[in-house]
Amino acid sequence: MTSLSINGLRWQSERWNRMRHWVQEILDIRLIPMLLGTGNYARADRQAGFEPLVQEQCQQTGMAALVQTLQLATPQESFVTVIQGVDEPFLRFAGRLTAAVEKQVSDPAARKLMLQFLARSNCNAVCKRIIETLPGDPPMSQMVEACVRVNAVMEGMGTLQAGMPSPTMLPADWPVLIVNLKDCFFTIPLHPDDRPKFVFTVPTINNAEPMQRYQRKFLPQGMQNSPVLCQWYVARALSGVRKQFPDAYVYHYMDDILVAAPTQDELLRIQPQLLDALHSRGLQVAPEKVQQQPPWKYLGVKILERTIRHQEVQFVQSVKTLNDAQKLVGVITWLRPYLGLTTAQLSPLFELLKGDTDLKSPRELTPEAQNVLEEVQQAVSARQVYRIEPSIDVTVFITTPDLHPTGIISQWNDDWTDPLHVLEWVFLPHQPHKTATALFELIARLIIKCRQRCLQLMGADPSKITLPVQREEFAWSYANNVSLQSALEGFSGQITYLLPSHKLLQVAKNTQFSLRPKNSQEPVQGPTIFTDSSGKTGKAIVTWQDGSEWQVLESHEDGSAQLVELRAAVMAFEKFSQEPFNLITDSAYVADIAQRLGYSVLKEVSNPALFNLLKALWCAIQARVHPYYVLHVWSHTNLPGFVAEGNARADKLANPAWVAPQPDVLAQAKASHGFFHQNAHTLQKQFQLTATEAREIVESCDDCHALGAPLPAGVNPRGLKALELWQTDVTQVTEFGRLKYVHVMVDTFSSAMWASAHTGEKARDVIAHWRQAFAVLGIPSAVKTDNGPAYASQQALDNAHQPRAKVRVQNLVTKQWEGPYDLIAIGRGYACVSRDTGTRWLPSKCVRPDLRPQRQNSADRQGGSHDKLESRQVDESSSDRSDDSSTDSD
Repeated sequence: MTSLSINGLRWQSERWNRMRHWVQEILDIRLIPMLLGTGNYARADRQAGFEPLVQEQCQQTGMAALVQTLQLATPQESFVTVIQGVDEPFLRFAGRLTAAVEKQVSDPAARKLMLQFLARSNCNAVCKRIIETLPGDPPMSQMVEACVRVNAVMEGMGTLQAGMPSPTMLPADWPVLIVNLKDCFFTIPLHPDDRPKFVFTVPTINNAEPMQRYQRKFLPQGMQNSPVLCQWYVARALSGVRKQFPDAYVYHYMDDILVAAPTQDELLRIQPQLLDALHSRGLQVAPEKVQQQPPWKYLGVKILERTIRHQEVQFVQSVKTLNDAQKLVGVITWLRPYLGLTTAQLSPLFELLKGDTDLKSPRELTPEAQNVLEEVQQAVSARQVYRIEPSIDVTVFITTPDLHPTGIISQWNDDWTDPLHVLEWVFLPHQPHKTATALFELIARLIIKCRQRCLQLMGADPSKITLPVQREEFAWSYANNVSLQSALEGFSGQITYLLPSHKLLQVAKNTQFSLRPKNSQEPVQGPTIFTDSSGKTGKAIVTWQDGSEWQVLESHEDGSAQLVELRAAVMAFEKFSQEPFNLITDSAYVADIAQRLGYSVLKEVSNPALFNLLKALWCAIQARVHPYYVLHVWSHTNLPGFVAEGNARADKLANPAWVAPQPDVLAQAKASHGFFHQNAHTLQKQFQLTATEAREIVESCDDCHALGAPLPAGVNPRGLKALELWQTDVTQVTEFGRLKYVHVMVDTFSSAMWASAHTGEKARDVIAHWRQAFAVLGIPSAVKTDNGPAYASQQALDNAHQPRAKVRVQNLVTKQWEGPYDLIAIGRGYACVSRDTGTRWLPSKCVRPDLRPQRQNSADRQGGSHDKLESRQVDESSSDRSDDSSTDSD
C-alpha cells in the first residue's frame, strides 16, 4: 500500500509536469485542481462536466505520466507529500516546499503556480485560515509575511519544561504504562472570553451568500503559545493522580504520558484513575497507543526492565552539502548521552562543519568520517544505558580520553555482572574557548556540568566524584586554582582518585598527565637563553653564553611578528630539551603562552602556520622532564647588567641595521633610517648627530621628504574654500512616509547644508536634489559620497557633466543685456543664474536664452556665405536694440 501511494503521488507529479505548458498558457490557478482531478474535482460526476478539450488533455497527460512513472528506476519523494506539521512554523514549511518544487519542476512559471497551490492546500489549519483572508491569489512571500505576523504580535509565555524527562531515572524492574493523547490540541477548550479573539471567516464562491463567521472552541494549532498551554493543561489534569499516588513516577511531555509503579498491582490501580482524570478534562486517549508490556517506546528510546536503548536511527549516508553535514552531526549529538561517543571519536565529523558557511556549500564524507559513522551505527545497536537502582549511590567518573574530559553519571556495584551501570554521559564543547586552556579548568567545568545534571535528574548531588589524578596533584590544584574551588563549592560527597578497572574507563587510565605546571616560579640551575625576532626580516634568534663566548641559533619564518617570536621559542625548547634552562624574552605573548602550555590543552586555531608552531611548542613542553623558568623583560631599556646585555645582543642580531655595522656613525644613521624611517629628532638622539645632519638624512629620503601628517582615522578631507568639496549622503526618515529618503548635501569648508525629501534614492532623485542645492548654494567643484551608489551612477555623472544652458541677463540699472551666464535653475517666475560675483535669483522676464551660438552653428551647417553670416549678425544686433527699446518703453 505504501509503494502504491508513493507511485500514485509520483504519477500526479509527473502528470503536472506534462501539462505545465498548457497551464502556463491559461495562467489560472483555479483550473489546476480540475486538470489534476483533485479537490472539488476528485469525484467522477464533477469530472464528467469537463469540456471535451479539457477531458482530452487530461487523458493524454495522464497516460503519458503513467508511462513515465512506470519507467522510473529510483523512487523519489514527490513535492506533493510536503505537508506542514502541526507545530511547524510556516516559514520552515515554505522552505521545504520550495526546495522540493525547485528540484522536481524545471519550468519557472509552473513552479510558481505549484508553490502557490501547494502552500495553500498543504499548510496546517491555522495558516490555512490566515491565507484564506488574503485577497486574490497571494504570492508565497505574502503568505509567509501574513503567517509570521500573527505570531509576531503575540507575547510569548516562556518555557514550562526545560527538556525531556530522562527514562534512566525510572527504578529498575518497575512496571511501566505509557499513554498517548489523541488530538491533544483539539480537545483543550478555550475560555469563553477568549473565543472572540479566534474568529475566522470562510469566504463563499462568487459571493453567492454571506460569508460564514466561526469561533474556535479549542486550542488552535500553530499559535506561538499553544504548546505551553497544552503542557499546562495536561499537567493540571495529572496533578490529582500525582497527589493520590505519591510513590509512583508520572512523566509527562506534551501528549506522551509515562507512569511507573513499584508493582504491577499498583500500576493497575493507577490506570483507571489516570484515564478518568484525563477524560474529566476532555482529553482523549488513543487506545492503539497504550503500552503495557516491554519494550516500551517513549521519546525515541526503548525501555526494558533494566536497560534503555535507542530506537533504530537512519543516518544520512550521502553528505553533499553543509546542510546535510549539520543534520547528521545534530542527530549524533542527540544520541551521545546514551552512546558515550567521545569528542575524539567524532572529531572527523566535526571537521565537516568547518569551511564555507553557505548551507549549500559542497561537503563530502572523508574515509575517517565514514569509519566514525560506522562506529556510531554499531554503538546504536550495541550500547545501552541502565535504569537507576535506588539502593545504590550515584557516582560521577571523570575521564580524559585524548585529553578531552568526559563525565559519566553512573552506579557501581561489584555484585553486578557488569559492575558499571551508566545512566548518562556528559561532554564539554568540541573546542575550548581559549587557545590554551588549563586542563584542571576543563575538569572544573565538567564537574560543574555533571553536578547540574544530577540536580536536574535527581534533585541532589552525586554521592561520589572520582578523578583520574593522584591525591597529591589534586590537593595542589585545589589549593592553587579558583576554578576547581568553585566547582566543588558546597559539595558534601566523597572525592576519590582511583578509577576502577573497567573497559569504558581503561582509555582514561592509559592517558598519563599531570595537573601541576612544568614551569618553575623561580630561576633554575642551567643556561640562560635569550630570544628575539624581527617581523620585518623574519629572523628568529636564540643566543646564550657558553663560557666566554656567545652562541647563536638563527632561523627564518614568514608571517607576522607573532609567528617569528613563536619560532624562536620553539628553537629554544627543542635545543635545550634535556636540561633545565632559563628563558628570557621581550615578547609578552611568548612569555605567557610558554608558561601556560605546560598544563593546558591546545585549541585548534584557524591559522595553519600559527597552529603548527603552537603545536610544536606544546609538544616540546609536554615532553620535558626538567623544569624551565620564563622571564619577560622590556627591550631597549639601556639598563646595566647581564640580562639587559643579553637581550640587547639578541635584538641586534635580529635587527638588520646592526648586522653589518657601517664604518662611521653617519652611515649607520642613514642605513637605520632607510629601514625604520625615523624622524630627525629620533636620529639625533639615537646616533648623537647634529640637528642639521639629522634633517638632511630625512630630507634625502624619497619616502619621508614630502611626507605630511596623516589624517586621524574617521576624519573626512575638507575643502580649502567654499564650493570646493561637498559631502553627500541619504538618510531614511520613516516618519516622512513616501518622502522618507532625505538627501543631504554639506559644504565641507563652510558647513553650509541643504536637505531635501524625495520618494527614492535613484539617479532621478539625486538630480532633483542637486538642482535644489545648486540653486541655493552654488555649483561645487567636487562631490564626495560614502554610501550613495546613485550619486556615482552614469546617469548622475552625465547630468553633472553636461554643459549648462547659456542665458543673457538684463541689468536692472543700465537696462542692457549682459552675458552669457550659466543657468542653474528656473521655475515659478524666477531663475537662478551663476554670475562672476556668485549665484543670483532674478525674475524670469529679466533672463533670456543666448541664441547667438546656436544661430552661428546653424549657419555653418547650412553652408551659408560670409555675407549671410554678417547679415545675421546685423539682424541680431538690430533685434537686440529693438528689445532694448521695447524694454525701455515698458
